[in-house]
Amino acid sequence: MNSKLFAAAIAAAISAQAALAADGWPDKPITMIVPYNPGGTTDLLARMAADAISAAVGQPVVVENKPGAGGVVGATIAAPAQNDGYTIFFGNNATNVVQPLINKAVQYDPVESFDGIATTANAATFIGVNAGLGIEDLDGLVAYLKENGTTKYGTAGVGSMGQFTAEYFMMETGTDATHIPYQGSNNAMAAVLSNEVQFMIDPVVLTQAGSDKIKILAAMIPERHPNLPDVPTTAELGYDLTLSGWFGVFAPEGTDPDAIAQMSAALEGMVESEAYRDQTLKMGLLPEYRDAAATDAVVAADLETFAAIRDASGISVD
Repeated sequence: MNSKLFAAAIAAAISAQAALAADGWPDKPITMIVPYNPGGTTDLLARMAADAISAAVGQPVVVENKPGAGGVVGATIAAPAQNDGYTIFFGNNATNVVQPLINKAVQYDPVESFDGIATTANAATFIGVNAGLGIEDLDGLVAYLKENGTTKYGTAGVGSMGQFTAEYFMMETGTDATHIPYQGSNNAMAAVLSNEVQFMIDPVVLTQAGSDKIKILAAMIPERHPNLPDVPTTAELGYDLTLSGWFGVFAPEGTDPDAIAQMSAALEGMVESEAYRDQTLKMGLLPEYRDAAATDAVVAADLETFAAIRDASGISVD
């Protein structure tokens, strides 16, 4: 679906929710800061959200990409911006949870610096192993890790979501393996395929569905992923291991609640639209709307969960 058709579909889906701006807001374009380069997953989701908000409030939402330091540069620019409703931030659990926990250079507080507007998608995490190992299920992986002390797992880098989920998995199953960080998830996946490392826990595992070189054992999400209906969840297999990434929109702390409510309603309509669902599933993601309060709550809950993983495993970029 091209961008114009997508924007039209989103506008139609939210038309019933679009409200007249209160107190003159907005009477000029809104800036959305995106902390990654153009063309990536976060950027694509941000542009869909920008289109939805623009259609609802009747003003352009201009995306400004401010990449660097794993998203920290953009978040650092957005956090102290004026809280007048004209600057918003498209972040994820890396910028608003992980980086503040592991990077001492981070100068913003993920709770005190931002007000949640809404989440728009989740990144489902999958557990994949090299098929040559002969591991057929999650119990088999746990047994293998306990019997093979030289097992290695790959990730997109130190402090990545993949490292946190793998360490969480090992914490909960009483297992251990050596972390091998790579430059990006695709390089880590290539290492699993060649058996340079034996397993990986990451959303990118989904891209190997149907491959005879990797066995996808489970999804760390509450329900089976529509793109992989034959892959069970960890809960189905008797493991309480739900953990996934998310993407969402935030405003500088103290932004007018009415402005936040209008933008959140626009994003709710977007996420509920068939056009958005189709687009996100094609990207391997899951559409997931949380309102402003629930967005703040998921940040707080993840900060607690990820801090426990960090403390147990010693994850740090310093």
